[in-house]
Amino acid sequence: MENSNKRVFILITALGILLSACSQVGQGISTTDTAEPEPALAQVTETSRPPSPTNVATITPSATVEPTSTPTQVPQISVDENTNCRSGPGVDFPNKGVLRVGEVADVIGRSTVPDYWFVTNAQLPEDGCWLWGEFGQVEGDVDVLPVFTPAPSPTPQVGFIVYVKSFVDCGYAKNVVFGVKNAGSERFWSGYVEVQEIGTGEVLYKARERHPFAANVEPACPPGHGNELWPGETRYIHVPISPENLGVSAVGIITLCTADHRGGTCLTEYSYFYLK
Repeated sequence: MENSNKRVFILITALGILLSACSQVGQGISTTDTAEPEPALAQVTETSRPPSPTNVATITPSATVEPTSTPTQVPQISVDENTNCRSGPGVDFPNKGVLRVGEVADVIGRSTVPDYWFVTNAQLPEDGCWLWGEFGQVEGDVDVLPVFTPAPSPTPQVGFIVYVKSFVDCGYAKNVVFGVKNAGSERFWSGYVEVQEIGTGEVLYKARERHPFAANVEPACPPGHGNELWPGETRYIHVPISPENLGVSAVGIITLCTADHRGGTCLTEYSYFYLK
């Protein structure tokens, strides 16, 4: 009985020791402080780079297109009759060229003088000249053209050049055709023509004509006449000579005047020739 009680005591003691040990183990573990494993850090090296993107479109800035202005059409002029182009807007200015029928000139300026245009083209001076618009037709907007103030009118100069152009048969007579060029700045309206034999002074022909200027050398029977001689122009004077006077040396005495009936300023020039 005594041995049985010892064994019970030993079991109870052992059980108490065991329960005491389990209690101590439970106190060392917290249910709220759960340990989490620390994440492993990736090893970074200097050669590590993000992957290069593929198929990435490159955007190139487009060039800015500057707006272009529409060029303005230069007005142009044509004429119904051959028209002198002068250094100034008026007949007192020297002639610099002629705009002929069928030609076209660029109009690059207007004048304070009515109906004159400052023009140029391949046949006219590069620095331009003044064209009278009496026989002209202008196409284009002239309101945008600059207005040029012309130089003062020059002092009118009177002068012409005379020479023998040819000899033309006209019936029984032989016509001496004198070429006459107006080298001054005033037009000629009338003239007086005389032909004398050199040496004897015999008058072979003499006539006073209001408008003796023919536009052409031929036809000579009868010759054309009735044209004024404008500055820069060349026209022709026909003088009939009797066949009896052929073979002599002669001189043509040409007097031209700036007004009708030998009025205004008159000038005389001479042309020597052999009548053949």
